[in-house]
Amino acid sequence: MSLSIAKNIIRDLKRNGYDAYLVGGVVRDFLMKQKFNDIDITTKAKPFEVMKLFKAVPSGIKYGTVTVLYDNVPFEITTFRKDGPTTDFRHPDSVIYSDDVKDDVLRRDFTINGILMDERQNIYDYVGGQDDIHHGIIRTIGNPDERFNEDALRILRALYFESKLGFVIEEETKRSMERNRHLIEMLAMERVHTEMIKILKGKHAKKALQTMIDTGIHQMLPGLEKGILHTVTLPEMPFVDTFFAMAFTLNQGVIPSSWTFSNVHKHKYLKASEVALKYPNHIPDEALYQYGLEICLLANKVNFNLGKVKYLSKKITETYESLPVKSELDLALTSNDILNVLNKKPGAWFGQLKKEMVLEILGKRLKNTKEDLIKYLESKKV
Repeated sequence: MSLSIAKNIIRDLKRNGYDAYLVGGVVRDFLMKQKFNDIDITTKAKPFEVMKLFKAVPSGIKYGTVTVLYDNVPFEITTFRKDGPTTDFRHPDSVIYSDDVKDDVLRRDFTINGILMDERQNIYDYVGGQDDIHHGIIRTIGNPDERFNEDALRILRALYFESKLGFVIEEETKRSMERNRHLIEMLAMERVHTEMIKILKGKHAKKALQTMIDTGIHQMLPGLEKGILHTVTLPEMPFVDTFFAMAFTLNQGVIPSSWTFSNVHKHKYLKASEVALKYPNHIPDEALYQYGLEICLLANKVNFNLGKVKYLSKKITETYESLPVKSELDLALTSNDILNVLNKKPGAWFGQLKKEMVLEILGKRLKNTKEDLIKYLESKKV
């Protein structure tokens, strides 16, 4: 995303008499010399005034935000504001526009996200954000209880910044996270889910998970409590899929229904935990056939992280590749061949018979050749 384009937007707003600044993550990341994704602009101009100046859509008009398309690049521009009270612990019920950028800064989440920068890269810091960046501290702007009651997602956002940046959460902020952790239950689960994945992907994820334990936040995340407690004891942070599959294995294979996983991910974690619980020491050929390679590899990673087996990715892959059959279509006899040998019409028995044949082959009690399969079928005739 182009910082130079954002500066041009600020110049245009100022030429028309409206104060404007870059704010939030872009300024924090700029000062830390890190890459940034989103660029947010805050301005004295009201939404309708911004829409008069630029090609824009009212993307969050209730909260004073419009999205401007400038040189074909979208930018979110929000009017200076104070927030009214909140009843859903997530969004203010109303916003009050302000002419003073300090009002806008003081209603934001953390000091490191409350620093302003103008089009000339001059910095305006009313909350001590630069000091906190310098010392690696995550601290709420103002009273932490108020900030977390305004938006409970900020509790998880503090953990996300700890995971991403490796900063330390300031003690009063941390105590407030513990006091207010029950508010997480008021949030839409998809928002909790999104933040959780971002926390798990951070370079310092284990540090953030330890803070979850210290504050009791792990108890607010159904089905993940034992997984979080175990993960902090590991020498390395597992990948996201391994973490969830391991957590649900420790939860006896149960994925609480409140989690908003896609059907694909839910199936993956359910089946991997099923395999991990059923075959803690060795994954047999029958399981490789039934569950497939991806699920069995994930189950092995789970049991490896649980200290039950060695990491056997190569061996499991080689075993899968050498399976004599990987599906019923690999049987040396077609469905018509089987029906002809038995001189029977298809029915419920037919699928069961093919499964039996596959299991016999996988168990090395039967060879997958036409001749051997016909002999096996002949022996089944009554």
